[in-house]
Amino acid sequence: MIRPVFLATCAAMMFLGACSGGGPQLGAILNAPNAHKIDRTDEEPYVLVDLGRSFAEKVSASYPTFVSKMPQGAPEPFVIGVSDVLDISIVSSNDAGFIDFTQSAISPLSTTALPRQEVATDGTVTVPQLGRVRAAGRTVQSFESMLTQQLSEVLINPTAIVQLVQRQSATVSVIGRVSGGSYPINVSTRRLVDVIGVAGGPTSDTDGLIVTLTRNGKQYQAVLADVYGDKSLNVYVRSGDLISIEPQKTKVQVIGATGGNNTIEFEEFGVSLIDVISRAGGLVSPRAARKGVFIYRDAPVGQLYALGADLSTFPGARTIPTVFRVDLTDPNALFTSRNFRMMDGDIVYVANSLSQQINDFFAVTGNLAPAPSVYVQDATLGN
Repeated sequence: MIRPVFLATCAAMMFLGACSGGGPQLGAILNAPNAHKIDRTDEEPYVLVDLGRSFAEKVSASYPTFVSKMPQGAPEPFVIGVSDVLDISIVSSNDAGFIDFTQSAISPLSTTALPRQEVATDGTVTVPQLGRVRAAGRTVQSFESMLTQQLSEVLINPTAIVQLVQRQSATVSVIGRVSGGSYPINVSTRRLVDVIGVAGGPTSDTDGLIVTLTRNGKQYQAVLADVYGDKSLNVYVRSGDLISIEPQKTKVQVIGATGGNNTIEFEEFGVSLIDVISRAGGLVSPRAARKGVFIYRDAPVGQLYALGADLSTFPGARTIPTVFRVDLTDPNALFTSRNFRMMDGDIVYVANSLSQQINDFFAVTGNLAPAPSVYVQDATLGN
């Protein structure tokens, strides 16, 4: 004879499945006749680490530190380009002298200052005695020499003096935690720190800020404080460089029995597990399994070697799928959580306690079958 309690339990299980949502049930998806199912051929191995205070410190000590790196090289030559603005003066000398009408005197030099002009799109400027002359692609010194040589054919002992007053063809862009904008590269802004200064400097505390220099599709990064203190990182900038100043970000996804399931972003160094749990709203009691706080990570091999792990089943691997477990019933758990440093991309999962699963079951079946007045609590079940 089938007992009423058994029937009630079965009915409850069917009720749970029917009320779970508006979509298709699990079996309907997995066992549909038109489904072409591809089964897993094997199970990927992973490492499970029970974290204590000493293990947490070892893992964090082997955490790959941020290495500041910037491209090295000599400064670019100051080459005149399209849209640059030039001042050109022509000086001629004659032993017989020139009449200086402004001073009512004879002067051995005659100076003619041409109107300030912008280098045209074809790379030329106008010099009255010569017509259109190409300036783009030359340094100021080589352009002066060329003008002097060509002017000597029409003037007496001429000398051309060229000044680059506005350099608009060679600029660097700065974005992020600065005022931002596009800035010309000149004598006073040839280096990284100079450009950051012209952009107004960081708009927030420099702690944790990272400088990213993008050049020719490649990115180089350095801690801003390192750039200020290390001359080798204060590199020469080049035309077209993009400089971004942003905080070092650590993104951690939190799921399970916490106050909020979300992706949490920290703008600081050294984020700990306790920081993440606190930001997530803590563990939900009695739903959370206090012995079941897990951190999922592709851990660098060095971190696991530091714990004495046998990695012979992972030949040639640089990172290994790893699950770190923290037992929050341990009196030292808070020290462990404080000392365990999170990595960008970590997943924190807080498991549901067995007692919560029992509660969920009896919440539905309470009207169908008699509920026990006492059931085993978390600690006894090895929660």
